[in-house]
Amino acid sequence: MYVLFIVLNEREYLSEVLFKMNQLGIRGATVIDSMGAKAVNQKRTSIPILSSMMQSLEGDTQFNNTIFSVIEREEQVERVMEHIEKILGGDMKRPNKGIMFVLPVTHMRGGELHRHIESRENKKVIAQEIESEYY
Repeated sequence: MYVLFIVLNEREYLSEVLFKMNQLGIRGATVIDSMGAKAVNQKRTSIPILSSMMQSLEGDTQFNNTIFSVIEREEQVERVMEHIEKILGGDMKRPNKGIMFVLPVTHMRGGELHRHIESRENKKVIAQEIESEYY
């Protein structure tokens, strides 16, 4: 299993990315509003506090969305990343696109994927028991 992280700078693509992940069979994702360290440092060095608050209200601060999802198989991860890159214009190397990366998951409890895997394994056990009773 793997966890795919997507830091999406172009927030307008969020719905499309989540829809595509769902189409590709990804069982659930979590979305967090986030801000890069560069934006935090720029905000901290802004002049007066009131000015800084006004900038936030006006939307000058660069927010992004961080999406993460536990994915069962490596080929699913690769397929999802390819589709997301296409949605974002085909080249994640371009500035201000964001970043995607994957980490291995060694343990997991709970969540949609866990329930799906457990259900699938239970069905296999039942099928084997039924098969052994008749043969």
